[in-house]
Amino acid sequence: MAEFSIEKVCQAIQVFNSGQVEQADSFLRSFSQSNEAWGICIQILQQNPDPSMVFQLLRILQSKILYDFISLTPSEVPRIYQNCIQIILHYSVQNQKSTRIQCVLMFIYLYLYTYSQQTKSILEVIAQILDYSQNNSPHQKFLFDVLETLPEELTENKKIIIDDEKRKLIAQDIKNKQMLDILTFLQTQWNAIPDDSLKYHILRSYKKWLEFMKSNITEEEAIQFMQLSSQTTLFKGTLESISNEELQSKAVEAICTFVGIIPKTICEQPQLEPQVLQLLFDEVYKTFPACKKALDEETCDEIHNLIKLYSKVGKKCIHKIILNSQLEPFLQTLLWIFCHENSFTESDILMDFWIKMIKTIRIMNDLQLQNKFSLTFEQLINGCVQKSKVNKILLAEYGISPKIKDEFEQQLETRSQMKEIMEELVTIIQPNLIIQHLGGILKKEFISQMNENGWITFEACMNLISGIIKQIILKNDQIGVQYLMEIIKLYLDVYQQQPQANNNFIMKTVFKTISQGCAQLISSNELLPSLFNFITIGIHHQVSSVQKKATKAFQLICQQNQNFVLLHLNQFLDLIFKLQQVSNYDNLIKGVANAICSSQETMQNYYLKLCSIFAQNLVQLQKQIEELLVTSVGSDTLEERIKQFSKNISSLAYINSQIPANESNEYQTVRMIIVNVYQELWPMLKFGMERIAVFEHGVAERIVRYTKHTFRKAFNQFSVDLLTQVFQSFLNVYRQVPITACIYVAEVSATVFYKYPEYRNLLSEAFENLCNITFQHLPQLSSFEENPDLTEDLFGMLVRYGRYTPVLLLQSSALQTILQLTLMAIGLEHVGAAKVFYSWLEVTFLMLKPQDEAFKVQIPQEYKDKFQQIITPFIPQYTSKLFEALRKGPSDEEVEDYIDDCIIALSQISFIDYHQLLSQVLEEGPQNILTQSEKKTWIENNQDSEKQQSFLKLYTRRCIQNALRG
Repeated sequence: MAEFSIEKVCQAIQVFNSGQVEQADSFLRSFSQSNEAWGICIQILQQNPDPSMVFQLLRILQSKILYDFISLTPSEVPRIYQNCIQIILHYSVQNQKSTRIQCVLMFIYLYLYTYSQQTKSILEVIAQILDYSQNNSPHQKFLFDVLETLPEELTENKKIIIDDEKRKLIAQDIKNKQMLDILTFLQTQWNAIPDDSLKYHILRSYKKWLEFMKSNITEEEAIQFMQLSSQTTLFKGTLESISNEELQSKAVEAICTFVGIIPKTICEQPQLEPQVLQLLFDEVYKTFPACKKALDEETCDEIHNLIKLYSKVGKKCIHKIILNSQLEPFLQTLLWIFCHENSFTESDILMDFWIKMIKTIRIMNDLQLQNKFSLTFEQLINGCVQKSKVNKILLAEYGISPKIKDEFEQQLETRSQMKEIMEELVTIIQPNLIIQHLGGILKKEFISQMNENGWITFEACMNLISGIIKQIILKNDQIGVQYLMEIIKLYLDVYQQQPQANNNFIMKTVFKTISQGCAQLISSNELLPSLFNFITIGIHHQVSSVQKKATKAFQLICQQNQNFVLLHLNQFLDLIFKLQQVSNYDNLIKGVANAICSSQETMQNYYLKLCSIFAQNLVQLQKQIEELLVTSVGSDTLEERIKQFSKNISSLAYINSQIPANESNEYQTVRMIIVNVYQELWPMLKFGMERIAVFEHGVAERIVRYTKHTFRKAFNQFSVDLLTQVFQSFLNVYRQVPITACIYVAEVSATVFYKYPEYRNLLSEAFENLCNITFQHLPQLSSFEENPDLTEDLFGMLVRYGRYTPVLLLQSSALQTILQLTLMAIGLEHVGAAKVFYSWLEVTFLMLKPQDEAFKVQIPQEYKDKFQQIITPFIPQYTSKLFEALRKGPSDEEVEDYIDDCIIALSQISFIDYHQLLSQVLEEGPQNILTQSEKKTWIENNQDSEKQQSFLKLYTRRCIQNALRG
C-alpha cells in the first residue's frame, strides 16, 4: 500500500502536470481514494500552493466530497465541512472559471449531503459567507453559478450518493420553502443589473429553476404559481428590449420553460385566464413585427428564437387558439411565417405546431370546427407544396453527382417534414379533397406550361401525395383513387415526350409514390400495361437509385396484380433473365415469385420454370469456374464468375422466401417440388460449398440462405438422406475453415425439424460435431473477441437447441465443455456477440426452472435433475463473473439489460441460495459502491424482480462512476 505525504503528493501532481501522466496517475488515484487525502488536500490548499497545483488538489477534494463525505463519522463531519467551506470561499473568488466551477460543485455537494428540514435556504447560506451585493463581483458570479447548477445537480447527477427517496424529499422541501424566493430574487436582479453577461446567467438560472419546479410541481401548485406570476417583471418588455440575439435565445428558453408549467386544465379552456396568459400573448404579439423584419432580412438567429417561442406557446395553448377568436391573429401570423420562403430552416419547429393543432382538432371530433379551418388548411397545403419544392440544381444533378451537398440534404429533410403534416391532415380531411386541391395547384403551375418550374411543382405534389395514400386505402376513398390515377396517367402520357419528365429525381419520386402504398390501388387494366412499360424503363435507368425505386414499385405492383403477372408471365420471365445486373434485382424476383407462389396450382405450373433460369445459369457457371480454378486462380474473370454464381443462388433463396409456409397435407405436392429442385441443385450447391466457399465465404452464406428457406417451406418432406448429405458437406468445410454459416444451418434445422422424430439422431450428431469443431476454433478466451461472428453463431445455435430441442442439448457429451466456455465468455465486449451469448446464458438458467414458455417442448424432470448436478459447481462462478461484467461497465446499454436479465433468471433458480450468493458478490466488490442500507435492502428483496432490476441499474451506474473517479 502506498504511503502518502504532502511532499509525495505535491511531487506526483508536478509530474502529472509536466505531461508524465502514466507515471503519476496510479499514485494520485490511490491517494484520492485514501482516508489521508482529506487532511493532506486541505492542508496544502490552506497554504496557498503554486497555482499550477490548485486544480488537481481541488479535483481530488471534489472527488472526496462526492464519493466519501457520506462515509465520514459524525465526529469528523463538522471539522471537514468547515475546512472545505473555507477553501471554497478562498478559491471561488479567483477569476479562473474552472476553479470557480469546482468550488461551486463542492459547495453544492456539501449543501445536499448535510441537508435537513432545518437547513437554511441556499440564498441565506451564501449570504452568510459571501457579500454578493456588488455588481459583477467574483462573489456575485459564484452566487449565480451556484443557483444555476444546484437544481440540475440535485435532480440529474446520479453520482451524488443520495438514494432516490431522500433526493425527492430534498427536492420537495426546496420547492416548498425556497422556490418563490429564488425566482423573486432573480427577477429583482434582472431589473437591477445592467450588465448583459450577468443577465445571461440570470436567465440561465431562471430557466433551471423553472425546469426544477416543472418536475416537482402538482397541478394545484402550478395554478397558484400562474396567479403569482401575473406580477412577474421578467416577461414584460423583455423580448422587446433585448437586442443581443444570444440573450434573446436564453430569454426565449426561459419563457418556453415557464409555458411548460402551465397546467393542462388551464390550457384546455378557451378563456385567456389567468391574467399571465393575456400578458404572455400580448408580449408575443409585440414581437411579430420584429419576426417579419427578421424573415425579410434573413436574420437567422432571431428567426429561430422567435419561431421557437411561437411554436411552444402555440402548442401549449392550442385549445385556446382553436376556440378563442381573440387569438386568430396568432394563427394567421404563424401561417404567414410558415409560407414565407425564409422560414425554410425552421420547418421542423413549425411542423410540430401544425401537427399538434391537427391532432387536437381530430380529438375534438367537431365537424363545424374542421369546416371553420378549411381555408387555413388550404393555405397550409400551399405552404407544404412551397417547402417541398426542390432546388433546380438538385433537380439537375441528383443521381449524377457522387454526393449531394449539405444544403440539399437539409432540403430533403424539410420535405419529409411536410409529408408528415400531410399524413396528419388527411386524418381529418377526406384524401380526395386534398388531392383535388393539389390538382388545382398542378393545373395552375404545371399543366398549363410544363416548364422547369412546373415540373418542380409536380414533383413536390407527388412527394406530398405519398403521405396520404395510406388514408386513401384505409378510408376506401374511391374518388381519391380516381384523382390519383389521373395524375399518374397524366405523367405516363407525357414522360416520353417531355425531357424533364425523365429527370432522375422526378422519376425516383414517382416510383417512390407508387412503392409507398400506391401499388395497392393500381388495378386498372387500362393503366397497368403503360405503367409496367414505364417501370421497365426505370429498371433500365443508368442511375442506381432510380433502378432501386423502380424495382421496388415492380415488386409491389406484381403482388397486387398477380393475375396480370401470370397473364404476361413469359414477358416477365424474359425481363428477369435479361436484367440480372440491375440494382435490387431481388425485387424483380420477389414480384414474379409472389405471383407464381400465390397458390398450389400456380406453384405446380410455374415454379420449375422460374427456378430453371437460375439452374441453367449455375450449370454453365460451375463449368466455367471449374476450368478457371485450374487455369486462372486469382483472376478478375474467376472473381466475376463466383459473384454471378453467388447471385444466382441468392435468387433461388428469394423465390423460396415468397412461398407461404404450409405444413398441411394438401400442400404436400408443393413441398415435394421445392425439395426436388433443391435435390437437383445439390451437386452445384455442394460444389459451391466445398470448392468455392473455403476461400470465398460469401458463397456459403448464400447457400445457407437458400437452404434455410427450403427447410422452412419443405418441413418433413426434406429427406433424412438429403439432410445427411447437407450436414456432411457443411461439416467438411467447417473443419477446414471456421465459416459461421455452417453453424447457422444447424441452428435453422433445429427450429424446423425439432418436432419430427426421424431427424433427432441427425440433429444430435450434427450438434456434437459442430460443438467439437468449434471448440477447436475457439481454444481460449481471446478467441471470442477475435471471432465475434463465430462466437455469435455458436451461442445462437445453443439458444435454438436450448429452446427447441433442449433434451438433445442436455444429453450431449459436449455439455460440460459448453458450460466451461460459457464461464469463459462472460464479460464478452463485442456488442452483437455479447447479446446472443447472454441470451444463451439466460436460456441456461431458464432450463433449470419449472416449465417456461420460452421452450417449445417439455423438458423431462430426469434431464433437469442431471443438468442441475452438472451446473451447480458453476453457479457461484457465473454469479461472480456476471457482477464483475457489470462492474467493468458493459460496452452497450442493451448488453447491460441482457446481463440484468441473466442475473434475475439466476436469482429465481429454486435450488440455489441466491441470498448468500448476492451477499458474497457485494462483499467481494468495491465497498464504496453502495451504502450499507442499500446493500441490506437489495439482499432482503432479492426475489423481487422489479426491485432487483432497479438495484442492478444503480449498481452498474455507481461502478462506472467509481471506475472514472480520481
